[in-house]
Amino acid sequence: MMVRRKKEESNHDLKEKRKTVFCPKCGWRLMDAASAVKTQLVIPTKGRYPDYFIKCGHCGAEIGVKKTE
Repeated sequence: MMVRRKKEESNHDLKEKRKTVFCPKCGWRLMDAASAVKTQLVIPTKGRYPDYFIKCGHCGAEIGVKKTE
């Protein structure tokens, strides 16, 4: 039986409700998102304006993130 402290227990629930978003170019972890949120990764170009911009720490690619409903 594993015993957890109060802080560990409250954070454990949050970690289970996350999904990992990976870089489409190299496959490394970009960020975590709530499991209820749908995201779409796009390459930022003229006419495509994502909600967020992220630069991959591994390959350096600039990736746009759109929240979709």
